[in-house]
Amino acid sequence: MSKYLFAWFIFTSALSFAQGGFEKSKKKGNDYMVVSNHGIQFSIGPTYNFHTKPILGELTASNGARGNYSITPKSQLGFYAEFGMVHFPKWKGTPIKALKKSRIIDYFDWGLGYSLYRGTEQTEITYKNAFGEVINTMKGTGQFNNGYLYGRYSAHTLVYFGKKKIVKVRKHFVDNSIGINFNYCISPGDSLYKDGFTSYMSPQVFQGNTDQKLRIQFDYSLGIGIRLNKAWMFVPSVTIPIVAVKNWYGFNSYLHWYSSGYWPIQGQIKFIKLFEKPNKCGVYSTPEDKDMQKQYEMQN
Repeated sequence: MSKYLFAWFIFTSALSFAQGGFEKSKKKGNDYMVVSNHGIQFSIGPTYNFHTKPILGELTASNGARGNYSITPKSQLGFYAEFGMVHFPKWKGTPIKALKKSRIIDYFDWGLGYSLYRGTEQTEITYKNAFGEVINTMKGTGQFNNGYLYGRYSAHTLVYFGKKKIVKVRKHFVDNSIGINFNYCISPGDSLYKDGFTSYMSPQVFQGNTDQKLRIQFDYSLGIGIRLNKAWMFVPSVTIPIVAVKNWYGFNSYLHWYSSGYWPIQGQIKFIKLFEKPNKCGVYSTPEDKDMQKQYEMQN
C-alpha cells in the first residue's frame, strides 16, 4: 500500500509541473493584482498507517498441547480535510546566503480539521499434538476506525528552483515545515475482536480511549509547490509525525491499538489563497509598472 501512496505523490507532483508557465511579457489580469501577506489555506488527502512487525510466539495449552501464534497488523486508507489561514511575515529574519534567501522562515500556517485513521489486527493460534500435527486453529480479527478533531500550527521554509517566475518570484519551490499537532479522538474504534474472540496473546494498549483521547505530536511535512499566480499556490505534500509528546511511548510517534503500533502519515493537496487588496489610484503591482507610468508621464 505504501507503494501506491508514493506513486500518488509522484503523480500529483508531476501534474503540478505540467501546468503552463507564466508569460511575463504578456500582461494578464492577475498581473496587476495586489495581495496581502495573509490568506486562507485548505487541504484534503488520504491517511495511512505504517504498522509494526507481526508478533510471533509459542504457547502451551492447559491440557499439555503445544502451539504457536501470530499477531499481524494491517493498515487501511482513511482521509482528512483541513481549513485554516496562512501568514507571510514582513520581517527579513536570519538570511541564508547559500540558498540566496533573506530569512529562514518564509511563512506560518495553521488549520483545524478532521482525520480518520483505519487499521486491523489479526491473531491466529495453532495447536499441535506431541507429533507436531495440527489439532486446532483459532483466528480472530479486530478493526478500528479512529476519528480525530485536530488543530495544527506550522512554520515553513521554501527553497525555490527553476527559471519560470510569477513577476519576480520563482514559480516552483520545495516546501519544508515543522509543526505541532493537537489531536483529540472523538470516535474511538472497537477495542474488542469480532465474533467473540477473546484469546489475546499480548498486552493491549488503546491510545484514543478514556484518558488517552488527547494526542500531541510534532510533524514534518515535505512538498513540491507551484505558484499559479500572485494569489494562488498549490502544494502537494506528505506529512509524517516525528515524535509524540503525549502520550509518551519513547522516541516514536506510533498510534497504539490492540497489541500493535501504527505510524500515521497523510498525503495532502493544499491550496493557498492570499487575500487581494484594492488597487489604489496611481499604485501599481510591480516596480516595472511604476517605471512605465513615470516614463508615460514624462512624455506627456
